Amino acid sequence: MRLDALDIDVSCALSFSRATLCALAAMSREARDAIDRCLGDEAAIVRIEDLDGSAAVAATLNEARHQIRSVRDDLSAGATRDLERVLVESAADLRSARAPAAGLD
Repeated sequence: MRLDALDIDVSCALSFSRATLCALAAMSREARDAIDRCLGDEAAIVRIEDLDGSAAVAATLNEARHQIRSVRDDLSAGATRDLERVLVESAADLRSARAPAAGLD
């Protein structure tokens, strides 16, 4: 049961990481290029380490590189607007949470 729970946790973390990378990649070509370079570097390190599972990890990193490369430029504007909206809404929520409650003196 513990291994199943660990598998679920790892899968969830990987899903969040992929979603984050895709969102960042959609922001600009420079972001995509930087992410691609970093993933390539990590895949090279994993291959050098040659540990159990290294081939699977390298394959996963290279698949992520493929996904990042396939993000289209026309997604950039929408993703940037969505990210900006979420950040503004989050900032507004923080401000309202810190504001003293009116009439509770």
